[in-house]
Amino acid sequence: MSALDRGIAVFAPRYAARRMFARSVLACYEGGRSTKRRKKSTNNSTGERLVVRDAATVRATVRDLERNYDLVDGALSSLVRNIIGPNGISIEPTPRNGTSGEQFDDIDDDFARDLLNEFREWSRAPEVTRTLNWVQAQELACRSWLRDGEMFTQLVEGNAQWIRHASGVPLSLELLEADVVPLDHERTSPNIQAGIERNEWGQPIAYWCYRHHPGNSLGFIENDLKRVPAERMLHVAVRRRLSGLRGISLFASAIDRLLDIKDYEESERIAARIAARMAWYIKRDKDMDGWTPPVDEAGQAVERDFTLEAGAIFTDTAPGEAIEMINANRPNTALEQFRRAMLRAVSRAIGLSYSTLGGDYDGTYSAQRQELVEAYDGYRMMTATFVARFVQPIWERFVHLAIASGRVKVPPHINPATVAQAVFRGPRMPWIDPKKEADGLRALHESRVQSVTRSIAERGDRMQDTFEEIARERRLAAELGFSLDTGNSAGAAEPADPETTPASQARQREARMRLVRTSGDIP
Repeated sequence: MSALDRGIAVFAPRYAARRMFARSVLACYEGGRSTKRRKKSTNNSTGERLVVRDAATVRATVRDLERNYDLVDGALSSLVRNIIGPNGISIEPTPRNGTSGEQFDDIDDDFARDLLNEFREWSRAPEVTRTLNWVQAQELACRSWLRDGEMFTQLVEGNAQWIRHASGVPLSLELLEADVVPLDHERTSPNIQAGIERNEWGQPIAYWCYRHHPGNSLGFIENDLKRVPAERMLHVAVRRRLSGLRGISLFASAIDRLLDIKDYEESERIAARIAARMAWYIKRDKDMDGWTPPVDEAGQAVERDFTLEAGAIFTDTAPGEAIEMINANRPNTALEQFRRAMLRAVSRAIGLSYSTLGGDYDGTYSAQRQELVEAYDGYRMMTATFVARFVQPIWERFVHLAIASGRVKVPPHINPATVAQAVFRGPRMPWIDPKKEADGLRALHESRVQSVTRSIAERGDRMQDTFEEIARERRLAAELGFSLDTGNSAGAAEPADPETTPASQARQREARMRLVRTSGDIP
């Protein structure tokens, strides 16, 4: 309290109290005070409480938009394509030699190739229904994760009568939608919240799942739940809060804008159809209340036809009638601007670039490059989440089961701690101007800033596979008498000297031998 306030409090304490209260009100955050025009939210429930309350409704709304709105369906497809790519997340095993565990130990390429070969065999039908390959399983898992906010995967391991795996590695995947783990399943003992059993630290211990999908009336029984240990369940979720494990749809904050765009576009389509049909109507004055339409000899009202043609004059109108046209005022010039502004806001909410969402690729190279770079940072973040919660655990479990089942033999010189190590890479960032991009990579290689291995990996390929392919290509070119060296200024391959290639020299030696035999020098 200042000296002035203390002096006022001596002679007028009630006024001094009101003065201090007014000062405390002015010191508050304006963003935290409700006004007559804008009410502030006071709901500080945990993230899990809010998800339990609204996730099912949001999930159903986004699913409906995916089915009936091409914009949302295309946005999901574009996100999946940029997160996992057309070939799925690439896996490059990096098992290392030695037992020191140092990062400079060499990678055993032969053992890595054995793992990849076995994984390719398993990836033909990795899930329990045998209707999806590994890339399709990743696509549907990623799509469900983004659309529904979460998805679950049960790891079915071991050999038993009730499961038949598609490969020699006893591992299959059961992909489960978010509905299978009920949001409203709770118990106080044991501690079960939103269908997840947890310990005192909040760590998942088990997941309680319906035996059949609740959206399928066939075979579904209420409260018919099974307990799946957390070690055999993978959970990928879109989480926005620390308090809670269940996820909310990626489109949750953009639903209202998407519905507004959909409704606005629908109204514009209806107006455009009306305008295209040239709707006309007869306008009558209110003074025609006593007027009766003409009738024929049978007492029936006479139908009047007005032929619409150029220069037509209508003479069959009654007194007080006028023929007018419905003016739809279409096309609406504000539609494109409104739609563009709304799509920019939606693209920010879901992490998809505006150009991809709206199909608007106008702009300079620099602008497109900047947008692409910024968008791919977001794609890489989502790829990292998907890899950490789905792809990497499956790969590690596959490697251990492949070794345990005897499908893959571990050489004695391999460091056991690095057996399941691998590098996971998402789709490569596309090139806008290939020549500029290639010149930039060449400059990085020559300046020793970036290795060729990393450049190849960023394009989604393995260094070993690329080098082997180039070596095979050069051997084939040499056998056919061509050179792939780009020494000319245009960079095109030039035919090699036929007298210097190994194939031509071999043919020359064989021809000389035939000539010697025919001359009789050699019996």
